Amino acid sequence: MKAEVIAVGTEILLGQIINTNAQYMAEELADLGVDLYFQGVVGDNLARVKEALSIASKRSDLVVCCGGLGPTEDDLTKDAVAEFTGSKLVIDKEAEAKIIDLFKDRNPSLLTANKRQANMIAGSRLLKNDVGLAVGFLHQYQGTYYAVLPGPPREMKYMFEHELKPMLDDILGKRTKLYSKYLKFGDIGESSVADTLKDLISNQGKVSIAPYANIGEVTVRLSVKAHSEAEAESNFARVVSEIKQRLAEHLYSENNDSLEQVLGRQQIANFGIFEVNTTGYLAHRALHYDDGNDNVQLSTIKRMQPPLDKAQVESSFTQFLEQGALTNAIGLFHCHDLPSARSASGKTTKKFYIGLCVAGKISVIERDFIGDRHAVHIRAAKTAMFLFLKALEASGK
Repeated sequence: MKAEVIAVGTEILLGQIINTNAQYMAEELADLGVDLYFQGVVGDNLARVKEALSIASKRSDLVVCCGGLGPTEDDLTKDAVAEFTGSKLVIDKEAEAKIIDLFKDRNPSLLTANKRQANMIAGSRLLKNDVGLAVGFLHQYQGTYYAVLPGPPREMKYMFEHELKPMLDDILGKRTKLYSKYLKFGDIGESSVADTLKDLISNQGKVSIAPYANIGEVTVRLSVKAHSEAEAESNFARVVSEIKQRLAEHLYSENNDSLEQVLGRQQIANFGIFEVNTTGYLAHRALHYDDGNDNVQLSTIKRMQPPLDKAQVESSFTQFLEQGALTNAIGLFHCHDLPSARSASGKTTKKFYIGLCVAGKISVIERDFIGDRHAVHIRAAKTAMFLFLKALEASGK
């Protein structure tokens, strides 16, 4: 089944709210084994909503509309679906009774307006709303299913999970589902990962391979259609093995974890974080993901007059360890911007020193990073976390 999601709401087009419903729906439809090929946003305009439905009907078996079910005159999604499919809107009596009970002691005009939320297409399958007022429906017309859901995320998710999902599961019957696995890599760029895996990507079979980057880390997403999780894992195994042979030194997770999450689960004794001339990103993220923050004994952020050299870094890092009686720590030192230092692309580089202490063994590594101030400090912090995790792994801890 091919699906399309249409978000209805001028507030989304204007950037006044973020369309989180699209992400949720994409994940849920994939879990059902439905192929989501298109997503769109249309404003609160009857003609344009009908135009979006017309386009979707030509290329999708399932069209999911989110939003535009409220009591105001610009909530037109149900009207648009009814007009497009040549159907009639009728009142669901149970939903109407709920609205009447809620608004019986208020202004009569409010009651009249809110009754619109009880509308559904005659002959369609009702989608009840136990956490709000606006009901939805699932309507089939000329071979395409049209699902209409509320816009507020809490109502939309509840209606999808408890009403629409079981219906779609029944309609779809026995089928394959899309399964995904995520490999996470640190201290390497997306282009390097893609180049290392280019033959696997070019010749991918059942398992699709897609690398994509976030600041300071790279994810390789593997996806396959299978009848069960066990079948999917069997298909993943050979590809994972091949990727690990090529990129093992950069791999830090096979479970879609962030570096902060992996670090936070280590429960390292006598562990501290020391930052100099940074934005504090390293300490903030490590503390945020640490389990109760019990294993981070000390976190200090200082300002020192740049430029810093390696001897100064080693001295201040050692002093930090001794003062806190720490045997494990990460140090991150932003030395200064180097106007004369340029990358191959001509961009200015920023120099950092990364201090590592694992089981009392200290090392200091020099690294240069490219980018704006915000991105550079994130890259440096994530590289520091990655290098510490690898040193920890090498020590056998």
